[in-house]
Amino acid sequence: MLLHLAIKNLAIIEQTSIELGPGLNVLTGETGAGKSIIIDALSLVLGDRARTETIRRGARQAEVQALFRLPADAEVAERLRAQDLGGDEDPGPVAGATLDVVVRRIVAPNGKGRVYINGALVTVSTLAEVTRGLVDLSSQHQHTALLDASGHLDLLDRFGGLMALRARFDAAWRALVQARRERDGLSQRETARATREDFVRFQLGEIDEVNPVPGEDEELARERERLAHGERLLTGAREVESVLCGRSSAVSDQLLGALRTLDRLVTIDATLQPLAARLESARIELEDIAFETRRYGDRVDMDPRRLEQVEERLDALKKLKRKHGLDLQAVLARAAELRAELAGFESLEDAVRQADEAVRAAEGQALEAAQALSEARVAAAGALEARVGEELDSLVMTGARIRFDLARGEALGPAGLDRGELLIQTNAGEEMRPLARIASGGELSRLLLALKRVLTHVDPVHTCIFDEVDTGVGGAVAEVIGQKMREIAAERQVVAITHLAQIAAQAHHHLQVEKRTVDGRTATRVRALDAGERTEEIARMLGGLQITERTREHAAELLALVH
Repeated sequence: MLLHLAIKNLAIIEQTSIELGPGLNVLTGETGAGKSIIIDALSLVLGDRARTETIRRGARQAEVQALFRLPADAEVAERLRAQDLGGDEDPGPVAGATLDVVVRRIVAPNGKGRVYINGALVTVSTLAEVTRGLVDLSSQHQHTALLDASGHLDLLDRFGGLMALRARFDAAWRALVQARRERDGLSQRETARATREDFVRFQLGEIDEVNPVPGEDEELARERERLAHGERLLTGAREVESVLCGRSSAVSDQLLGALRTLDRLVTIDATLQPLAARLESARIELEDIAFETRRYGDRVDMDPRRLEQVEERLDALKKLKRKHGLDLQAVLARAAELRAELAGFESLEDAVRQADEAVRAAEGQALEAAQALSEARVAAAGALEARVGEELDSLVMTGARIRFDLARGEALGPAGLDRGELLIQTNAGEEMRPLARIASGGELSRLLLALKRVLTHVDPVHTCIFDEVDTGVGGAVAEVIGQKMREIAAERQVVAITHLAQIAAQAHHHLQVEKRTVDGRTATRVRALDAGERTEEIARMLGGLQITERTREHAAELLALVH
C-alpha cells in the first residue's frame, strides 16, 4: 500500500506530506483546494509524463516522493528485483514478508528531470514498467489496470477459480513452445545442411587428398636442404674421407706411423702402453669416420626431380596449414572435426522427423488443455457479467451492463484459444464499448468500483484510487458507494477523493485538503483530522457555509452509524 506521499513545489502546493494507512483513506476539501494536484503528484511517481508548467512559480524544481509497502512475493516486487531495484533491505520473494519501495520524481524547468527508485537513478519508462499494477488510479487511464484489455483474461481466470486449468495450459504451452523451438532449430540446420555438407566434404577432401602425416613437413624441410646443397655435401664428404684415409699423406697413415714409433718406445718404457692404446683407439675411430663419410657421400641425392617433388609436397602442406591450422597436428584435428560433423548430418534427418512428432504431440496436449480452459471461461464470463450487473444496479447505473467479449483466436497463444475483453454499455440501448472509451470520470469510477467489489479477492492491485466517484449521485446511493469502498478496503488499500459526507463518513482515515494564503501567496496543505475535526469537516460537507448544531448532530450520526 501507499504509506507516504510528499509533495514539494507542485502547482499551488509549496510543501506537504500525506500519511496514508490501511483500509479506506478519504481526502476532502473545498473545491479548488488542490485535491487534483495530489492525483497529479501520484501520477508522476507512477511514471506519468511530467509537465514543466506544473512547477510552482519561483521554484527551481518540483519534487514528489512516495513510499510504498508491498508483499515481498508480489509481481511488482519481482519486476523490481529483475531491474536490481529491490534495495538493500529486500528480503527476497518470501511469503508474508514485505518490501518497502521509495520512488522519488524530480521535475525540472528544462525538462531534464530525474527519477529514483530505492535510491537508484532510473528512466521514466522503467518507473512506469516496474510500478505497473501497483496502483489503480481511475482518473488516469494509463494507471488503471482494469482498463488494460491484455489483463482481462487473467482477471476472468482468477474470478472463475480457473487457475488450476490455467496452470495446466501454461505448462502445456511452455512445452509446445520449447518443442517448436527445438524443431525450428533442427529445421534450420536441415535447410542449411546441403550447402554445409558440400562445404564440409570439400574441406575434408582437400585434407584427405594431401593426406598429411604428423611431423612430415619438418622432415621434408630437412630433406629439401640436403637436396638443395647436394653437391656441396658430396664434395665435403669426399674431402673429409680423403683427409682421413684417401691420400698418401692421410691422417690415418700418419697416425699409423706414430703408433709404430710409440710401440717401439713401449719396449723400453712400459708406462707408455696406455698412450699407445689410446692412439690405436683414435686411429680406429678416424678410420670409421672416414668410412661413414664415404657411405654418406654415396647416399647424397642430387636428383633435381626429387627436389621438385619435395618442394611441391611442402607447398601443399603449407596451404593446408594456412587454411586449417598453425601446424599439421591442428590440420589433422580439423579433419577429425569435419568427419564428426559429416557423421552428424546423417542423423539430422531422423532428428527433424522426431522433432516434428514431438511438436504434434505437444500441440495436441496444449489444444486439449486450452479447450477445457475455454469452456470454463464461458461459464465464468456469464457469472462475472451477472455479479457486476448487480453491483452497477446498486450504484444507480440502471441500464449499464458489462459483457465479457470472448472470441476464439486463429491459433493457440499464450492465453489459450481465446481473446477476451470487458465491454460496457453505460445506458440502455447503447452499444457495447471497451472500458477505456468511457468518457465520464464518474461513470468510470463507479464501474471500476463495481468491478473492484466483485474482484476483491482476485485482483492483484494493492492500492485503489477513486476520484470523482461521487459525480451525479447523493443520498442513499452515496452511502452505498461508501459502503462498497469500505468493503473493498477490507482487503485493499483504498484512497478516495470525495465531496460527499456519506462517503467520507465510511473512512478509516480522513485527511483534509485546505488552501491558505501565506505571505500573499496561495498554498495547499493536507492534514489528518482527529475525531472532533472530522465531525466538523463532515458537517461542512453537509451544510456548506452555514454550519448549525443540527448539521453537526447529523455529521456525528453519520459517523456513529459506521463506527
